[in-house]
Amino acid sequence: MSLYKPKKSQHWHYDFVIEGVRYHGSTHVASKRDAKAVEDEVRRKAVLGEKVKPSVTLLAACDAWWEAKGKFMRSAKTAKFQLVNLAEGLGPNVPLQDVVLASIDAYVARRRAQVSNASVNRELELLRSVINWHKARGFSTPEVVWKEAMLREAAVKTRVLGDDEEDALFAKLPESLKPIVEFALISGQRKAEIVALRWADVDLGGGRATVWAKGQKPHTFPLTPRLTAIIANQPKVCPQVFTYVAERDSPPRKDRVARKKGERYPFSKQGWDRKWRRALKDAGIEGFRFHDTRHTALTRTGSIEVAFDLAGHSDIRTTKRYFHTAEEKVREAMIAAESRTIPEPSSTSVEKPRKAANDG
Repeated sequence: MSLYKPKKSQHWHYDFVIEGVRYHGSTHVASKRDAKAVEDEVRRKAVLGEKVKPSVTLLAACDAWWEAKGKFMRSAKTAKFQLVNLAEGLGPNVPLQDVVLASIDAYVARRRAQVSNASVNRELELLRSVINWHKARGFSTPEVVWKEAMLREAAVKTRVLGDDEEDALFAKLPESLKPIVEFALISGQRKAEIVALRWADVDLGGGRATVWAKGQKPHTFPLTPRLTAIIANQPKVCPQVFTYVAERDSPPRKDRVARKKGERYPFSKQGWDRKWRRALKDAGIEGFRFHDTRHTALTRTGSIEVAFDLAGHSDIRTTKRYFHTAEEKVREAMIAAESRTIPEPSSTSVEKPRKAANDG
């Protein structure tokens, strides 16, 4: 029998000989019917003399990528949700090499009616990662012109907090949130990076701190005296720098231990959103997201080069999307340029007579 399941394996394997050449390997699927389809494809290519690459279904491909990469990502929960959408939308038993542009277009047409273009594009980027991961490992994969599949995204609306708005916001923020919001407005680091900042990543003597940016890349930035003071004033009760005092007892959950009233615990990424939104509403501030503290901090540097280094971007074009030159600075630059381009009036010039107020 050419199909078999090795001990301690959930996947079927194939093993057969054609004209003295042995073909064997994993089908990477748990269903015998799917495994038979994989084996038939390998046999067909072997008979035709084609170079045989192992095939895998889309669901098995997603599962393999998840086990190797996805579950270790900071955004693992989102990635898992997207993988389910992809497998269900494109067909879990479809061979990975059959996920071509036409089937992707049909998937996009359905998904764009349900979510934003940006959300659809993030799912396609994940699909691309799954395909590229298997291609690098010798699997049969499709060739997709990804720029043809991606949707146009609306420009991201950005916002910079004004000085008066900042005063109003801090007047309404609960005391527990003031340090973390002020740190964000000065440092320009992302929300997830700030709440995860550890004492081990802070060098108060050297005046620097390190956060773990997207893709788990370390990014070190300098600490100002005020940032240093904010950190130094935080009670050192756990590995994370920023903590809050629990207002009530709460039972344990999958993502956290039980909370006891009066004790300090590290901030989560989302757990304090309600208080943040309430402070914005009470302060009369509209259209401002926490991520806009990053836009605000980068803009306040007054220099695209400084903002680039502070943000930890790898491409300055990304920084340009975050950096907003203040209107007053633009006006000052225009006035300076104006003074250089308008010639001084000469003594021989004749001034045109002004019209009387009632002329014409």
